[in-house]
Formats: sequence, structure tokens, C-alpha cells
Amino acid sequence: MRRLPVRAQGLVALVAAGGVASLLARVPDVGRWRGIDLVGFLVLAAGIVLAEQFQVPLRFGSETLNVSLTEALWVGALILARPSVVTMAVAAGVLIGQAMRRVALHKLAFNTGQFLVALTAAQVVVAGLRGPEVLQPMTFVAVGLGMAAYAALNAGLVALAISLAQGKAFQSVLLPPLPKNLLHFAANTALGLATVVMWKAAPGTLPMLVLPLGMCFIAYRALLQGFAQSELAEQPVLQRAG
Repeated sequence: MRRLPVRAQGLVALVAAGGVASLLARVPDVGRWRGIDLVGFLVLAAGIVLAEQFQVPLRFGSETLNVSLTEALWVGALILARPSVVTMAVAAGVLIGQAMRRVALHKLAFNTGQFLVALTAAQVVVAGLRGPEVLQPMTFVAVGLGMAAYAALNAGLVALAISLAQGKAFQSVLLPPLPKNLLHFAANTALGLATVVMWKAAPGTLPMLVLPLGMCFIAYRALLQGFAQSELAEQPVLQRAG
């Protein structure tokens, strides 16, 4: 943490504080959980811990932009579960999952914070726009708009952190991987909504989602590897050799 520029340290502290505030806002509702809420929390948190072990990294100097399937696991829960269940599960899943990967403490605080801040924005949008029925078109539109807000905050905060840590222009970090990031968030949102439909129509078919989840992970890895190779090819030969 001390090696980071002062502005980067300030951003980490601010985002971590925002995450704590988002978490504390949901704590009073935990006392109203029923058995099904506790089960949902445990299953969702466990899934996020697992998803956090399978990430596709994109390097920016000493910093890394990671792509994963984490969001796909809780997009559906924006509709199906209590907001406090989703918030607590995301906090626990990201903290435990990234701690298992031995992520540096300041990165762990920032990553968890930005997940929670962006998730809270998505929850506010969904709560304000969703229809009364789960499978109504307006509910799906609300989730799409909520995930757009999530994606904007997530991508923006991560790019800002990398730009401050590396001393690079914000747009030089945000824009190059933006099309891939948009595809990543769109695919995760689609998988989450597919989970909702399958859960309402035939819960027993949910294990069939393992295949598309695996295919998405492979596609993300191929996409970012191709991006990294194209970026390397565009650099001057002497720069690459150094």
C-alpha cells in the first residue's frame, strides 16, 4: 500500500469505505432472514468463492485487470433474493475467494469495496424499475439497466485505480479493453437472467448451466489473450525488448 502514489492510496481508502457503508446499510435486515435466506446466502457465497478462483488476468504494468464469472452467479439473485442476502454473499464470497488467492490486503479492500459499491448501484436501479412479477419484461429491463450501472462503476473504478497506480492517463486504461469488458458484462448478465428463467420454469435443469459457464470462461480467456497479444504487437520492438 505504501508503494502506491498518494492519490491511489486515497482512492483505495475511499472505495473500501464505500464498500463498508454499503455492507452496513444491509446489516439491520439480516435479523429478518428466514431459513431460505440463509441457504441462499451460503450457496451464493460458496459459488462466488469458487468463481473467484478462475479469473482471466490482463496485465497493466504491476497492476492486473481480472475478468471472471462472478457477476453471472448473482445477477439472478438481484430478482430472486433479498438485497441483504446478495450484498452479504458478495462481500463474503469476494473476501474469502480473493484471500484464498493471497491477494494483497489493499487490493482485497479495494476489490471488495468496488464490488459492493457497484452492486448497491445495481440494486437501487432494479428496485426502482422492476415489475411486480419476476418474469415480466420490465423486470428484465431493470436488471439490464442495473447491470449497466454496475459495469460503469466497476470498469471505471478499476481503470481509475490502475491509472493512478501506474501514472497513466485514465482513458488509456479504460478504453482499450472496453469492448471486451462490455461483452463480459453482457454475457454474465445474460447467464444470470437465464438462471432466473430456468429457476422459475424448471429448477432441476439448473445444472445444465455448468456448460455455458465453462464455455464463457474459455471465451473470456481467449478474448483477453488475443487482446494482450495485439497490444504487444503494436508496441515498438525496443520497448518490448526492454
